[in-house]
Amino acid sequence: MRKYKGITFAEGYNKSFADFKEEFASTHVFKNIPENKREAELKKAYKIASDGNTKKPESKSEESNRK
Repeated sequence: MRKYKGITFAEGYNKSFADFKEEFASTHVFKNIPENKREAELKKAYKIASDGNTKKPESKSEESNRK
């Protein structure tokens, strides 16, 4: 299990960062972080939670290059 400052994330977490932020930004862990540093901490936690399980959509140029 992946953990960040007392938050345990489910194995295989693969939601988008926007969904992650909506789900976790209001927890006590992130509310106690100054606003100017909160986004960076959310990104760190998201990286731990997702462990590369998220997939970025391919751009049109990447799709064209494969054909």
